[in-house]
Amino acid sequence: MNNEKSLTIKLRAKSFSYAINGIVQLLRQEPNAKLHSLATIVIIIAGFVRHVNRWQWVALVFAIGLVWITEAINTCIERLCDFCCDNKFHLSVKIIKDIAAAAVLIAAMVSIAIATIVFTI
Repeated sequence: MNNEKSLTIKLRAKSFSYAINGIVQLLRQEPNAKLHSLATIVIIIAGFVRHVNRWQWVALVFAIGLVWITEAINTCIERLCDFCCDNKFHLSVKIIKDIAAAAVLIAAMVSIAIATIVFTI
């Protein structure tokens, strides 16, 4: 029983290492992730400077997470489409990639709205 538990812990640790590697790859290979990093740092600094309250932090963290999650999913969709199509043009793939990119844009716009509300009210 104890061996099964340690195996599970080892598997969980391995899962986390894969996820961390994914974050590293996203930061290394995706130019927009660098912009998101800068925006994240600016928002966190602004939050401390403006002494935002607990619920404002919740909103800001949610907004930051929303953008990061959509960027990661968008990157995966783009890479899978490129992989499956050998980088050849297909109109349906273009539409899929455009919609995935739109998700990031929507998330960014929502995040800007949240930041505007937090920092102006």
